[in-house]
Amino acid sequence: MGSRVVDEFGSPWPADDSGLWSAVSAPEAACLGADGRGMAITAGAGDRSPYVQRIFSPALDLDDCTELRLWLRISLVSPRLILEAGADPADLPWQRRLCVERPDSWELQRLWLGDMPSGLRRGLGVLRLRCPAPAPAFGAAVDDLVAGTPEALRDAGDALLGRLDGLVPDVPAFFDVPPDQPPPYVSIGPCAVLPAPPQSGGDVVDNETAHGAYVRPRPQQLRLDYRIEAFAAAHSDRARITEAITAELARDPRLLVFDEPLALCPLEPGPLSTGPYRPPATPLYYRLLVPQETGPRRPYAFGRPLLTTGRPDSPLREGTPR
Repeated sequence: MGSRVVDEFGSPWPADDSGLWSAVSAPEAACLGADGRGMAITAGAGDRSPYVQRIFSPALDLDDCTELRLWLRISLVSPRLILEAGADPADLPWQRRLCVERPDSWELQRLWLGDMPSGLRRGLGVLRLRCPAPAPAFGAAVDDLVAGTPEALRDAGDALLGRLDGLVPDVPAFFDVPPDQPPPYVSIGPCAVLPAPPQSGGDVVDNETAHGAYVRPRPQQLRLDYRIEAFAAAHSDRARITEAITAELARDPRLLVFDEPLALCPLEPGPLSTGPYRPPATPLYYRLLVPQETGPRRPYAFGRPLLTTGRPDSPLREGTPR
């Protein structure tokens, strides 16, 4: 099962009664979602622990998901925001500390669910975003809360299919075209899958909790090449569909793959890619680089020495346990 949107923040999460936080749904808080809105939080300083929360009814079933992802922008680097989860507001046993590298910059938060109790994953009723006391004053924006399990090939294919299916009215798109499918339709096919040369070693440190964090192997990059072809009875219809595709992918050359925008670039194919395709067939070719996870996360306790390397402003600094 692919990723799915949990909350587009078309309405804000209600705030507690401290009066320190207020939240609204606004266009200026939008990051990537097609709805064009996100949640803007205005936080005042105080001695209480303010929060906003969403109560889900019915409760969310995340049993088939290993991650929650959301986009966060904060005016401060470290206001110590904490995301908590529970079956009801009185019991929130699971939490993550949300960390950002730069102020006023959108950053993707990948929240691993592997340590969430199985019963809670099957019935998550509340998500609460709070700041421990004393709370500082800041502004924040949250958008595009998505749940899923990262699978590079499937996620990329789902994202591309979602962009092209029905782009032209009454013209479906397929990876596997049904044998009895009449034209017009769009056929999508992978023509190359190639792991990119490995990057430097070291683990990625993320998912900070009250007791430590988690580390995972650095993802590898997969190069995915796609062939996209319009099928129709008349040349004029093939041209119309092909032009709609090129215009759509030029309008926004990013492909949103499991809540992560990746560049989708036109590709001039070689003879191995084109194969038997010759005029009048005129397929399009595009290339995508997508990260692929290469190993599981493992816990890392606070107090254990950790050698961190890389640029201090990089969201993917490398950590090597010592």
